[in-house]
Amino acid sequence: MDLIVKTGKLRFPKYLVCFQLIYVCFVQLLISAGLPSALTLLCDAVNIVLLFYLLIYTKGTARVIHKYLPFYVIYFLFFLIGTVTALFNNGELILWLWSLRNFGRFVVFFTAALVFIDPKDFRKIRKAVYVIAHISFVLCAYQFLVKKLKGDYIGGVFGTTKGPANTYLNVFLVIVFALALTDWLCRNKGFIHFAVICCECISVAVVGELKFFFIEMVIVALICLALAKKTYKMFSKVLFIVTIGIVLLGVSVPIMYRMFPSFNDFFHVDTIMKNVTESYTGSGDLGRLTAIPEISTRLFKGDLSKIIFGIGLGNGEYSDSHRILQSAFYLKYKDINYVWFTDAIVMVQNGLAGVALFVLWIFYVAKELFVRFSRKRNNGMILTAFAVSVISLFLFVYNISLNCEIAYLIYAFMAFGLIDPDFMGYNRIRKNRYVLKGDL
Repeated sequence: MDLIVKTGKLRFPKYLVCFQLIYVCFVQLLISAGLPSALTLLCDAVNIVLLFYLLIYTKGTARVIHKYLPFYVIYFLFFLIGTVTALFNNGELILWLWSLRNFGRFVVFFTAALVFIDPKDFRKIRKAVYVIAHISFVLCAYQFLVKKLKGDYIGGVFGTTKGPANTYLNVFLVIVFALALTDWLCRNKGFIHFAVICCECISVAVVGELKFFFIEMVIVALICLALAKKTYKMFSKVLFIVTIGIVLLGVSVPIMYRMFPSFNDFFHVDTIMKNVTESYTGSGDLGRLTAIPEISTRLFKGDLSKIIFGIGLGNGEYSDSHRILQSAFYLKYKDINYVWFTDAIVMVQNGLAGVALFVLWIFYVAKELFVRFSRKRNNGMILTAFAVSVISLFLFVYNISLNCEIAYLIYAFMAFGLIDPDFMGYNRIRKNRYVLKGDL
């Protein structure tokens, strides 16, 4: 029996998802202004409420889980392996719960986005992202020209705290650029709009010293151009983008070299490989591409069981603010800076099995998005989501992006590409009312 529910009761979780995305874009600005870092815990409160609504709308939630069952099975195995390993390594309950929160919160939010967001909501979210991008560009200009900041201290709407500012900004720029490019390619959104967004992203990347953004931008562009519907008009767009891209890179890269002399010749292959394989800070800590093998030899001392399964979920956890959430392993090896990379944290706690599962869920989502796009050619929402999923593989080893608050945006935008009204928990039947399929 279908239950009729007033719109207001069903709009609330939808608004919570949108609030979470906007809040993540501004919370670090508030923290860098002097407010407590505990403000990020509001994201957890929102997630708990969303989980409550997911449990209430059991039929809709169950249908989404059934449709994308491999995703949830992969994550279940990830948590199961980590939990069993933690039991064998005398794991502490509070640290296990903290690690469960750190990884599980995004699964909840991913599911909520699938259940409560529809394509019309995505159009509104896309507009909001563009507005935030323009605000961020203005703030970056202010931070650079007035406050005389640059490099790691420029974050636009993400504040000026070294670490979060750069990390969050990089992810945001990738999403904004992908949105603008797919809008132009798939929705024929004006080229001027795309050009403005592109120039803003490049300008912010230059003053924010986001060297790898230029590589990510090229990857996103290649993906979108390769998959976009092939027409004569599209071919002319591709040719134009390539020409403009070469010009913009030719102008912006020398400017970055002039502003940051230490990065001269960064975009040479040898320099890039040296940057990602050597110590991140040059003081003996892990490198981006060498984190996993170095953990195996330097931290696990070749112990095969630890290499395969890690030391257990929670046993490598940390918190900058709360001593009780800092594991003994973290206190012993924090100078190695393994907590700066998602793949390193996963390797420490869940071993190679956990790394494989984490990469597998990204591949699964990317595969699902690719299949959906092949059936619905020229769908910008799906193409954007696919580009974000591919970049997520890069972010897995690049920094901590997939394990901090900015990951809410990553998971949400991947979920947006998988949204299917036929598998949502409710469908609108007339103005101001909805039908909820299933029992409360």
